Amino acid sequence: MASTLSSAITTCLQRVRLSTSVSVHQDQARKYLSLAAAEIFPLVPWDFLDRTTTFLTTETFTLSGTVGAFTAGETITGGTSGSTAKVDHYDATNSKVYVYTISAAFTASETITGGSSAATATYVSTAETRVYTPVSGPVTNWWSFHDVTNEYPLEIVGPDLYDLADIDHSETGKVVAVYIAGLDADTGYPVIELYRTPGTTNETIRVRYRMDIAEWGSGDDGTTLMALGISRIFESVILYGAEALYLEQERHYSAAKLAWANKARALRAAIENNRRNQGSRRYPARESGGRGADLTINVGTDLASAA
Repeated sequence: MASTLSSAITTCLQRVRLSTSVSVHQDQARKYLSLAAAEIFPLVPWDFLDRTTTFLTTETFTLSGTVGAFTAGETITGGTSGSTAKVDHYDATNSKVYVYTISAAFTASETITGGSSAATATYVSTAETRVYTPVSGPVTNWWSFHDVTNEYPLEIVGPDLYDLADIDHSETGKVVAVYIAGLDADTGYPVIELYRTPGTTNETIRVRYRMDIAEWGSGDDGTTLMALGISRIFESVILYGAEALYLEQERHYSAAKLAWANKARALRAAIENNRRNQGSRRYPARESGGRGADLTINVGTDLASAA
């Protein structure tokens, strides 16, 4: 069975000879385990942090007077128009429901009802969805976006190119580019903006990215470290790191030095394993003086060389 965060906390406290049943000790051990992970993640491009997900293009229904909560996957129906749509997700904070596979236009001020949730609301308006939150958690790197439905790769662009392409963000149609737009003010999750705003719903966009791991809380104690994003070979690294931090707090400096040494040994093994996980990758040595290979540039029929 895979180790849980709770078992890692227990092991950490046992190694520093503190009671494993005192909540203050548990909280501190959890904090140090999280700190140890946060320190090590930026050191190497760990492959176990790479993730792939997909999301659907949607339309955004603005609602009022909502009673209950709409659930993902259910069908909502307009009481006057009889139109239907599938729910992708519901934003209770902003009274919006994101939908796809819309049968026909809904009518202003009509009542919409959820098929399985039985939630109700008054329909106000519809808009194409330009801003998406494809990952419910922190992200350190976005690798690629791909329009799976249309078999088309999407370019990741900066804010200048994104705004110049469509200053008022009014163009709809085929999506060709993605802008990483920061964090959602309500959830704190990263958001992206699409260009063009999708003109149709239910189109699949694939995302490849490198996840970050938020600080763990007591609610994570029963979760396996693997599910929290920690590879098996990485467990000992964060355990020794947490142990060293705790021993320093308790002013057991000699024991802390041994824990740091154990962490360094485990980290070397984890790095070596990570190098082998993507097939036969090679890491050529750098040239002395920090230079790469000689540079040759062809410009038209001219030749420029830099030794």
